[in-house]
Amino acid sequence: MIEEDDEHKFTLNRGPNQDSFNIFSKVAYQCLAKTQAKRPTMETVIKELHKALNFQGETTVLSRFQHGDIVRATENFAEKYRVGLDTYNTVYKAELDQYEIKSSSSTDTKNNGEDLSKHITVAIKLISGRKDGQQKQDFLDEIELRTRYKHPNVASLHGFCDKGREMILVYEHGSNGSLNDYLRSDHDANSKLTWRLRLQIFLEIARGLNHLHTKMDRKQKIIHGDIKSANILLFKKSEAKLEAKIAFFKLHPENQDSSTLVTNDTKVYYDPEYERTGKLEIESDIYSFGVVLFEIFCWRLAYDSDYIVENNKGLAPIACQRFTEGTIKEMMDPMLSEEQNDVFSENKGPNQDSLDTFLGIAYECLGETQAKRPRMETVIKELDKALDFQENLMNNLQISFEDIKFATQNFSQENWVGEGRDWKAYKGLLPHAKADADVKDDANASTDTC
Repeated sequence: MIEEDDEHKFTLNRGPNQDSFNIFSKVAYQCLAKTQAKRPTMETVIKELHKALNFQGETTVLSRFQHGDIVRATENFAEKYRVGLDTYNTVYKAELDQYEIKSSSSTDTKNNGEDLSKHITVAIKLISGRKDGQQKQDFLDEIELRTRYKHPNVASLHGFCDKGREMILVYEHGSNGSLNDYLRSDHDANSKLTWRLRLQIFLEIARGLNHLHTKMDRKQKIIHGDIKSANILLFKKSEAKLEAKIAFFKLHPENQDSSTLVTNDTKVYYDPEYERTGKLEIESDIYSFGVVLFEIFCWRLAYDSDYIVENNKGLAPIACQRFTEGTIKEMMDPMLSEEQNDVFSENKGPNQDSLDTFLGIAYECLGETQAKRPRMETVIKELDKALDFQENLMNNLQISFEDIKFATQNFSQENWVGEGRDWKAYKGLLPHAKADADVKDDANASTDTC
């Protein structure tokens, strides 16, 4: 239920969502274990309750944006602000002021209880042009679903505006732009991502999609219908971490064919079976996701002119052919190949097991028919496995300083084998390696780690 708080804000009050309830119930049950050993620590309890709260939110507060502000921000919905289009919706990117009420618990008592505003970059979806009386219902359904079924990897709804026949929804937009923006910046090495970070982004997109496919209202078939790099938003969490969120999904009623506008830049992502039959299914999103996987692997857009010259359907059929021929690694982003040669880098490129696992599931996503494609749960499992292979590589290379001290008898002179200006080398027997090893003692390195 939406309740009006003031001229800027609306609050949606609701009961527990399923994810929040499941997490709470599980940790509460664990607390009641019969033996002390089986009960969680309080740190774990707090972590799980925070997770439940994040899924639920105490209340969902939406801004009611003024129509005049939106018109000014988009210069009356000018073409230069448009970033997306389909049958009934047009999406614009712009900047707006978002109002918020500062909590009375704030340490800044000067502004307690006052309206504050902040400048934010948003995606503005204009719903218009429907003549079947469904426009208002679509608008209300999307507000309900967006606020009830939140997920960290699905772009959230900031607010709305309704004036006459124009229904407008305002969503968050990536602070670091879209994945498409990164792929376009191929001339800038700093815009590229390490293999480990790419795998993490793959997993975040997959988890967001799985949420849409499995956690939403059963009365609706929640299919995104337009997965592409331009609809993957990136948010900078730290210097070494980006968070990916899926934007601009649609609601598709059961037993009803769905249509969307196909342009030259988007047709390369579309499910071949959907194009032939008009039958849009969850597996259609799986195909489009497979295209995005190969985009990030190659670090080139699926509609790159070189791909279109080779095949007018772009990257996907080319990647499939190269995979079956055994030459797919020739398409890998050269930067990842360079990382593979840097053995001791924390950002080392893909190891063989990680790469093979990734390529196998990415290829399966591009199955020619919907029936041949994997479920998203399987995709997540395989991407998790690829990430584990990658992370365990560096873990396996690490040797504790205590083991090295033991192997060299605390760097004894008897085990000394040579030295240079800033280093000394020792021989020793490492317990876990079951083999002799030369150890270099860097005079400038910390003695705490190795």
